[in-house]
Amino acid sequence: MTVQKLAYTFEEAAEQSGYSERTIRYQVKACNLVARYANSKGVIRHEDLAEWLDSLPAEPPGGRGSVSREPGATDLPWAKEDPGPAEDATTKPLTAPKALFRTPEQVAPDLGMSATALRRYCRVSGINTRLGKNRMMLHADDVERLVVWIRENPDKPSVWLTDPENDPFR
Repeated sequence: MTVQKLAYTFEEAAEQSGYSERTIRYQVKACNLVARYANSKGVIRHEDLAEWLDSLPAEPPGGRGSVSREPGATDLPWAKEDPGPAEDATTKPLTAPKALFRTPEQVAPDLGMSATALRRYCRVSGINTRLGKNRMMLHADDVERLVVWIRENPDKPSVWLTDPENDPFR
């Protein structure tokens, strides 16, 4: 008869769950997984570990479908094969949709400025989508609004307004 442990150390919980010890500690710190402490040694009850595992989503982030599918099975709308004629030369290869959000590093070359300058404009204007304390992303609408804001509030009006060729937004 096998006796099941009542509680696991962080290392044992990682081994039992298949996740790293770092992930287990992070989940405890984020209050997603309950740990009990005797002095300074933390343990995780078997029931709490099982409950945390049951609370995890059945699909990976982004709704890309379950990882445990049959090979070749997909729910991605852009990856569906066209039921049309297979020999048609006009059919386009399947490609992923363009990203909805882009980083300032990706947008800055399109606007003709450095990523640092674009980040500064985003912070000053407040036009961006924040994903965290130091992580911002830009939607196409954000880029359009930001260009309008920069034109209305030029940082260097003596250069941009007198010489339209130097205006990076024209």
